[in-house]
Amino acid sequence: MFKRAERSPFHYVERPIDLVAVVTDTDAAAAEQLQSQVRSHFTRLDSRTRWTTIPSSQYQTVNELLEVLHELDPDLLVTSRCLSEKALVPQHTLGVYVDVLTQVTETPVLLLPGTAPQPRPLRGTPCRNVMVIADHLDGDDPLVNAAARFCPADGTLTLAHIEDDRSFRHMIDAISRIPQINTDQARELIGEQLLAVAEHYIKSCIDGLAASPLACRPQQVVEFGHRVVRYRQLVQEHNVDLLVTNTKQEDQLAINGLAYALSVELTEVPQLLL
Repeated sequence: MFKRAERSPFHYVERPIDLVAVVTDTDAAAAEQLQSQVRSHFTRLDSRTRWTTIPSSQYQTVNELLEVLHELDPDLLVTSRCLSEKALVPQHTLGVYVDVLTQVTETPVLLLPGTAPQPRPLRGTPCRNVMVIADHLDGDDPLVNAAARFCPADGTLTLAHIEDDRSFRHMIDAISRIPQINTDQARELIGEQLLAVAEHYIKSCIDGLAASPLACRPQQVVEFGHRVVRYRQLVQEHNVDLLVTNTKQEDQLAINGLAYALSVELTEVPQLLL
């Protein structure tokens, strides 16, 4: 009963973004043009935010780019998948630069639609619909706060949690082989509890954001399903302008599996990687 009553309350924290660095593999003029497009699309990055560009002339390798970023110390990086890999035209990777930037630096990385070899334009209208996606959304305040920072007044912030149905079926199949446990009861009670944890936290987020200076409209999606497929459907259903996901895991160097899969699959949508 005590465990069931445990909650992870959400705490709203303002995330200032004072300097944004736009990293491209193009010349300075094209980089400036891209910066203008990004500023027009993400209007919540207010006029007090400073902007700079890092065109291809300022770096030749990943280490050189890291040195430039170390000197600038930006609060947000804006770049593209498969940076500086035009000759390869890869389709199933984020590229070496993005892989390193998301894991070596603590700076959030905003991926633009498409890839550097095959860019796709941002929508002609400003970003209004932001969606948060996580393996386990419960207690992930930094993720929700980062997403709220990009959601404009009267915009929609969707907090999504899809419990993987295949993993759940695998667990219930194991339980069904234990005579001492009632399988039907376990399926019902465990399923309810898995969703309840996310629902309680999202309710806390909705209450916390309502009491904050923000005027966005938070909403929840909590259900069972095949994660990547269902998230793709939700992106289309909610006309999402920006996905926000975590990339780091304490026990591994590679990008979080779900974040990587979504980043490779959903190239038509800008994605903020934390």
